[in-house]
Amino acid sequence: MIYKFRITSSEVDGFVREIEINHEQTYLEFHNKIQESIGYDNTQMTSFYQITSAGERGLEIALFEMNTEEDDNLNIVPMDVSMMREFVSSERPELVYVFDFFSDRYFNIELIEKGISKSKAKYPKCSVSKGDAPEQIKMDAENFEDLGLDLGELDTDPKKEKTADDYLADFDDDNLNDGPEFESLDDYEDIL
Repeated sequence: MIYKFRITSSEVDGFVREIEINHEQTYLEFHNKIQESIGYDNTQMTSFYQITSAGERGLEIALFEMNTEEDDNLNIVPMDVSMMREFVSSERPELVYVFDFFSDRYFNIELIEKGISKSKAKYPKCSVSKGDAPEQIKMDAENFEDLGLDLGELDTDPKKEKTADDYLADFDDDNLNDGPEFESLDDYEDIL
């Protein structure tokens, strides 16, 4: 059985990818083909999510194993052992593919066709590629604020290099006077 998925983005009009994949292949192979068809770095953290009947994210199919032996979270499964046939539903043929976790950016994925392979094609394969994908990681001032970072503390001028005088100006001389004061080595021996 071959599944054909349409991948779209709410960020970029005209972006479409259609990926065909064998039902015995894994979500990791699907992930790699999506990344290859777009030109993204496939080592960044990503996850597929099934969409529930209420339109919410349900089961997570994650790139990295996140469960521990003590963790009984059955709502997360790793991509490398998750076969396409296990988590494709005819009733809810929709997924989201989160490719930028910091900004919660994702692609919409919809199962558009199921069928028998009519050729000896190698799967997975990208059968439609239209438009440019959005940038993979998008960090801006708003994202830094969400993470609790203060951009005012950062020196954002890459051309300005600190000199030795700049470092000395940052050094607080008052910190040197926190310990005992000695006039001679004999005073030091008295403390020991």
